[in-house]
Amino acid sequence: MQNPDGAVATVYTDDTVPADLLSDPGIDVIDITISSEVAYAGLLQRSLRNLSDEPPRYAYFPWRRTLVRIPGPNTYRRLRLDRNRHKMTLEEQDRAASLRIGIVGLSVGHSIALTLTLEGLAGELRLADFDALELTNLNRVPSSVVDVNTNKAIIAARRIAEIDPYVQTHCFTDGISPENIDEFVGGLDLVIEECDSFDVKVMVRDRCRELGIPVLMETSDGGTLDVERFDLEPQRPLFHGLAGDLQADDLVGLDRAATTPLAVKVLEPAKVTAAMAASALELGQTVTAWPQLGGDVLLGGATVAAAVRRFVQGRPLPSGRVRFDRDAWLDGLTDPVAAQSASSTAAPRPVVEPPALENMSGPDLVAYAASRAPSAGNQQPWQIDTDEQMVTIWLDPIRTSILDVGHRASAVAVGAATYNARVAAASRGLTAHTQIIGAGDQLGVQIAFDGAADAPPAGTELSAMWARTTRRGPGDGTPMSTADAGQVTAAAETEHTRAIVLTDRADIERYATLAARSDRIRFLTPELHREMFAELTEDPDDPTGIYVESLALPPAMKGMFEVLRRPDVMALLDDLDAGEVLGADAAARVVSSSALVIVVQDSDDLATYVDAGQVTQQVWLTAESLGFAVHPMTPTFLYATDDATTRGLSERHGEELVELRRSMLTTWPLRDGEVPTIVLRLFRTDEAAVPSRRESAGQPATR
Repeated sequence: MQNPDGAVATVYTDDTVPADLLSDPGIDVIDITISSEVAYAGLLQRSLRNLSDEPPRYAYFPWRRTLVRIPGPNTYRRLRLDRNRHKMTLEEQDRAASLRIGIVGLSVGHSIALTLTLEGLAGELRLADFDALELTNLNRVPSSVVDVNTNKAIIAARRIAEIDPYVQTHCFTDGISPENIDEFVGGLDLVIEECDSFDVKVMVRDRCRELGIPVLMETSDGGTLDVERFDLEPQRPLFHGLAGDLQADDLVGLDRAATTPLAVKVLEPAKVTAAMAASALELGQTVTAWPQLGGDVLLGGATVAAAVRRFVQGRPLPSGRVRFDRDAWLDGLTDPVAAQSASSTAAPRPVVEPPALENMSGPDLVAYAASRAPSAGNQQPWQIDTDEQMVTIWLDPIRTSILDVGHRASAVAVGAATYNARVAAASRGLTAHTQIIGAGDQLGVQIAFDGAADAPPAGTELSAMWARTTRRGPGDGTPMSTADAGQVTAAAETEHTRAIVLTDRADIERYATLAARSDRIRFLTPELHREMFAELTEDPDDPTGIYVESLALPPAMKGMFEVLRRPDVMALLDDLDAGEVLGADAAARVVSSSALVIVVQDSDDLATYVDAGQVTQQVWLTAESLGFAVHPMTPTFLYATDDATTRGLSERHGEELVELRRSMLTTWPLRDGEVPTIVLRLFRTDEAAVPSRRESAGQPATR
């Protein structure tokens, strides 16, 4: 391999650096290790390797007469490429560091070599070009007048060395010929061909096809990138077969006039730009070489680097051609503000005013009250039948979700609706007898207006039920008094239910940690993430779902809302084992609470969840009467009653959910046979309530 003296940098250890380099007054000695140590200490990476004991090195750049003390190779690479995260993982960067790439032609190839080096996409680069830099090259080669008359491969090697002296560079300053082609391609992982000589293009591909080495080529005209995967397709024709069955021997002795039509044919005459097509006709007449713009060449470097990155990451990179035509892109400029305005000009949804309650019949009022009950995701998982003698609230098995395991959350919502119905019936003096009918997903609650009367819910007024809201913002963190905790506990005390009221700050912080991890898993699990955002609506008059404004998102999270809803972003965070920030908001809300209430029941029978749903509504109204806002914050796993079901909620994070479930049950143990119904956070706030809409308010529903 040809590396003329002074062409590339030399790296020395402390004990091998020549003394005359250190003592020569004509050589500048620079030490960047001190600033590098400070930068290294500030890296934010949990899986950071321990590189602190790696000794530094010296890199000598003879063309600059400069000796630089630098961190050792692993530390240097880790620091230099830190900003590649999260575009590439550490494992992918390690694979890239072992990549051996050959580049033929160092005009366009210079920008490619530069970009590959900047991104850390090669550990060894072989650079081949027989030509010296001319002034006419400075419209596209990022070099300087100082380098004019210097070999292009050497110029590129020097620039690479000044970015990363640990990248091995080998210069072939005689270009590629039949005599050195084997030395050049031997052992390479990729070849990037950017030369002008058509016979060399064919020779390089011939040899790469024999050895199973993929070839990339970027043609500045129209941003054309070619990928030829000879490693996957050993019989693939050169240039995708666009120039026929070419052989290198067929091109020996042909001049430019003879090879130009072949080059144009390879580029597809109907698809090259008009400027390139005209130049093909004018070569040797009004232009001496193919026209190239610096921006096109720099774009080519980025394009090839993107392809190499996919190669490293194992992402799809098949043989073929793609065009990155900047002019075509610019022809498609659109005004995003105008586009948003156009999308928002749809006819507004009519605002449905609440019915005049005093004019409603007793059964209709009962049905309307039931429809105002809270439910997970405002799914309203019920159908309500009404006649003069009864109201029946059926569980609707269609309105469910992955987290509604066994329709348990739906049954809790049906219970809350039942509670509301009983309050409304009592307000009209109606005698009402309630009973659960059916079972499983055919379960319902029948409220009959004849026979013995139920005792109305103690101390509850219809106005309090109408005023009930869900508030989700932060609290002021003030503690709950013992007396208030006692009233909340009493509100949940029945034959089948009770409440665990957490007021101790340590308990609240423990639950905050659990909620954060649970929320993170919900974001990172594709199916759960999809359902979570499907629950949300940006239309305040939408009768289903949760109005986004009612989430009381903090400004930082609100600004990132469109990012949070993107599944590709969540998938990348999952792959990187990152995303703690996804649970930070849930943790902050829990920590700002005055208390947490875990309602529990003595059986996992679905009918018991209905009973516990009535109790939950009573606890909710009791808390509001004491001046607390209420926000359900049930963890992802709450309605899974065993490890296997819990594990099935998330393919990649099932074991962590099992761990979280066990942790909750260990920290706040239940009695034999008990299961949790819901978790409510209670807090004090001045936040204005945003009422949720409901479907078919006051209207009979058909099952």
